Amino acid sequence: MKIIESIEEMREYSQQLKREGKTIGSIGTESYLHEGHMSLVDIARNNADVVEFHLCHTLDYFNFSTVEYEKYIKIYEQEFLEKDIELCKKHGVDVFFRPSMGDIYLDSSPLNISIPVIDQLVIDRPDSPPVYMEYIVGFTIFFTILMPDVILLGQKDIHQTFAVKSIIKQLDLPIKVITAPIIRETEGLALSSRNRFLTSSQRQNATSIYQTLHEISRWSTYPSVTEIKEHITNRINQANGNIAHIDICCVETLKELNSINKKFIIIVNAKFGDVDYLIDNIIIEP
Repeated sequence: MKIIESIEEMREYSQQLKREGKTIGSIGTESYLHEGHMSLVDIARNNADVVEFHLCHTLDYFNFSTVEYEKYIKIYEQEFLEKDIELCKKHGVDVFFRPSMGDIYLDSSPLNISIPVIDQLVIDRPDSPPVYMEYIVGFTIFFTILMPDVILLGQKDIHQTFAVKSIIKQLDLPIKVITAPIIRETEGLALSSRNRFLTSSQRQNATSIYQTLHEISRWSTYPSVTEIKEHITNRINQANGNIAHIDICCVETLKELNSINKKFIIIVNAKFGDVDYLIDNIIIEP
């Protein structure tokens, strides 16, 4: 596996692959890798000649403080980087790209693009936005460096996936997007790097998210959107969890529904103990 840290080296290598007529499958994440990420690698392997995996963070997460970001990176390098590299090697990743985010965002400029649904959610939820828009800007910067033919996105982070697909469509980029299904632990909990912070009892309680969504998917008829949200909230509360947000939306547009009369998606963002942003979703066709 080739490990690259320089933006220029990565750009030159991508150009070399293009000259050789090879297709590039790209996967980006914020690190702390697990089998859910590797499922994307396995799909990319079947859809491209070369699989590239890159680490992408957003400085929004660190309140735009490069000092805080550098602290984070040092801890990550000491405790997790080697594990992530070995996992990528095990699954046949060809290129592991880990540039400095300071360099990535150095010359970035705001995108003159609107994603109304996402923009409104960011306004409505300033303390817990479903997507950091700077992260989406970062995706477009990576596109210019990597020149991917295929990118792999996960259904679990559906808002992010929707935003990236919208950007690709609006910029008319020649990139095929593959949305991979949610990978779950044995008892149904959606795989997430945040799961490592859960105690054993919290982990058991957090399975109530998927159990409730699965239960709802088997209903023969559906009550009002408000009643569905109340049912989910009650079930999560009974499991000692707290709901941050519940969205019941049209699958294609992610616009909030007032009534259930079409294929829809339920997105749940919950907290158990001190662990927040435990996100899961399910697509249902009545």
